[in-house]
Amino acid sequence: MKFELKKNCLAQVVALALCGAFVSSANAAAVITDGAGTSATIADAGYFSNTTALGLSYMGREFVNHGTWASNYSFNANGSSVAIADESVGAPFGTDASNPFNSSIMFSGGNLVLTASFGGGWSFIETVSIPTAGHVAVQVQLTNNTGSTATNAQWGVGVDPDQGIPAGLGFGTTNVINATGNTGSVTATSLDGWSLTLANTTSASAFAINPYVDPTTCCSPVDPALMLAAAQAPGNYGFGDYSINLAYDLGTIADRQSVTFGYEYIMAVPEPETYAMLLAGLGLVGFSARRRKVA
Repeated sequence: MKFELKKNCLAQVVALALCGAFVSSANAAAVITDGAGTSATIADAGYFSNTTALGLSYMGREFVNHGTWASNYSFNANGSSVAIADESVGAPFGTDASNPFNSSIMFSGGNLVLTASFGGGWSFIETVSIPTAGHVAVQVQLTNNTGSTATNAQWGVGVDPDQGIPAGLGFGTTNVINATGNTGSVTATSLDGWSLTLANTTSASAFAINPYVDPTTCCSPVDPALMLAAAQAPGNYGFGDYSINLAYDLGTIADRQSVTFGYEYIMAVPEPETYAMLLAGLGLVGFSARRRKVA
């Protein structure tokens, strides 16, 4: 997949509307699943929905909708924020928080497709698919219809992984930036070895693609300008209840032009060796506790 500059995609939006089946309008959600353990509930705003207990799940383990659930994305242009779609903003469980992109969601060819217009002339098509077990892929086609060239176009996406909760191991994860640029990705791993990776799937050396671990909060959107300026290097960013994020510097987008980019959420179960070591460790802890009690 590459960043692509294209002519106005209005015709594509119309075609999708004609061939797809609408599943929601405002404040609703739809589920995409592979029938073999991978599923995602997507709000019409495009983030993982909190309308059910399952926002992003794999092999019976839920990764997102625990505690203060958080899933969001945001867009900047011309040096300022255009819109922020944030699941965590003051919404009680079962109520999607915001849809500032005014988007609608439909099924098309087995995928979920969102179309939207927002911010005085911007539009996008977001496609959510499950390319393989444990992977939920997102592709965004963003189009400038504002009537003028936009500079400093930036996109940010983030989520708070809480997959340790079902195992009684808390909200914390070990957070590692694996790489930056075209191969950019960031991984959050719970104490029992279940991991969620947010990875770029776009090939575009002309633009910066920066993973980011938020060291201060689990649940608030991070300004993509801040993430790009921070330029966090690959490495371990510690254990904590942090969000993992990707920021895209999309550069300049001329009027009536589009840019396409994508990323994946990759869920993984622990290796058998990891599980064996965990069980052995828990066994030793239990044995030690029993000895202390007898003493």
